[in-house]
Amino acid sequence: MRTHGKATGAWARDVAHFGHWAPRYERSLLQRVFLTPIQTATIAEIGREVSQPQAILDIGCGTGVLLRHLAGSYPLARLVGVDAAAGMIRQAQAAVPNGLSLSFAEARAEQLPFADGTFDLVVSTMSFHHWADQQLGLHEVRRVLGAEGCFVLTDVVVDPWLSWAFAASGDRIVTARRLEAMLAAASLRRKRSASAPGFGLRHGRMITVARPGHLGVTAQ
Repeated sequence: MRTHGKATGAWARDVAHFGHWAPRYERSLLQRVFLTPIQTATIAEIGREVSQPQAILDIGCGTGVLLRHLAGSYPLARLVGVDAAAGMIRQAQAAVPNGLSLSFAEARAEQLPFADGTFDLVVSTMSFHHWADQQLGLHEVRRVLGAEGCFVLTDVVVDPWLSWAFAASGDRIVTARRLEAMLAAASLRRKRSASAPGFGLRHGRMITVARPGHLGVTAQ
C-alpha cells in the first residue's frame, strides 16, 4: 500500500484519539460489546494454529487486554505489546496483574523495535485499519516473525462493492483480495480465513491466518 497524506493524517488523528481515550478504554461499551467477542474469536483461532509459542507480539495492543488473556493460555511465553499511542501503553503497563510478565513499548507497526525472527506468533486485532502504511507494516511483521511463525490478523474486510463507502479512510479498509495480495507482497502466505463478530456483515470482520511464504501475486 502506498502511504499518502490522507492516510498519514488519519493515522495521526487516530493516535491522538486513542491516547486521550486510554484511561476509559476498558470500561467503554465498545470494549464490552464489540471488542471482547472479537478478541475471544481471535484467541480461539490462535489456539487452532499454535500450541506453545515461545514469544508473542501484539501490534496495536491498546491497554493489553488480549495479551492478559493469552498469558493464561501460554504462561511460559514471552508476551510483548506495542501501540503507537503513549496513553495506551501507560494504561497497559499499569493494568498488568502481579505475577504476570508482560512488556509493552510505544512503537508503530511500520517500525517495530525488535530483531529479525524474534517472535513465533504475531497478532493484531482491529488495529490494521489504523496503520499509516499497511504494506510497510506487513513487511515488518514478516521481518520479526520466525521462519515457522504464525501471523493472526483480525480486522475490517469488506466486499468489493462496499469499498467506495470507506474511501475516506485513505484506502485503509481493504477487500479480501487486496489483503491477500498485500500479504503476498510481504512474503506472507494466507493459510485460511474465518469469520469474526461484525454486526451481521458478511465480510464485516475477518480473521486471517498467515504463514511465512510468498504467493507471487501483486496488489490490485
